[in-house]
Amino acid sequence: MDKRIGTVSSTVLRNWGAEHSLGLLGVLLWSSLSSVPSPEAQQLTGVRGDPAAIADAEEMVEAMGGLAVWRELESVHFVHEWDIFDRPDIYLENEILDLTGPRSYVTMESEIYNRIRAYSPEYRYWNIVNGEFSYASDQAFDNAMERAPYSIYRLARAIARGDSFYHVQFGAMREMPGTTALEFRGPDDEIHGWILLNTRKEPVVWATTQYSYSFGPLQRFGNLRVPRWAVTGRGRVRYEMVSLTGSRERPDLSLFAPPPEFRGRF
Repeated sequence: MDKRIGTVSSTVLRNWGAEHSLGLLGVLLWSSLSSVPSPEAQQLTGVRGDPAAIADAEEMVEAMGGLAVWRELESVHFVHEWDIFDRPDIYLENEILDLTGPRSYVTMESEIYNRIRAYSPEYRYWNIVNGEFSYASDQAFDNAMERAPYSIYRLARAIARGDSFYHVQFGAMREMPGTTALEFRGPDDEIHGWILLNTRKEPVVWATTQYSYSFGPLQRFGNLRVPRWAVTGRGRVRYEMVSLTGSRERPDLSLFAPPPEFRGRF
């Protein structure tokens, strides 16, 4: 079993909060292995699209803590409590999300369950479940790379930075005909994400091409305001936000690598 299991809170926070740089090797790895267009590679000339939709998106980010705050963030660390209808346990999830690229590191823990999972262009998608290591399927990796830029946290930062990777316009959500939501497209001009706002410009429904969540009211964590809880459309999955911390430091690439004894098992 990976020794990081059970010690995620101290180990991950220590790795995440420390001052570090990618180094030449990390830069080369990122350049050669990443097959996903990165918003960071796009010129920050402003979000593209309908000016009225862009204005609503900016109001949303203001409601979530402010454009000035989200603009500076490089990563977030949040803790969720997850409850899934067909599981006997409720588990605690720690996630470090890189806001500059499609990278995520997660631990999930309960009295009967331990899982570490990470995905990145550099190290693909891997899991350690109760001590057993495996790589996810190519389809699971592709799905993660497709949806990652449309996380609500990635979108909030991108809107605050005026990132031209994204195109925003109004449109109807697939699962909620008759509603007018923000549609998010990428350089491929395909719709990859939706956010439905209430009259206060707070996000109440967020969806990608793969799933959707209805949000509870916003709650303040430091200077950030994010949904306190969320539930899937049919109520099969719900989570509650326990804590959230933003950082101006980008996570080190090594965080997303499998433990040394498992590397190279593609």
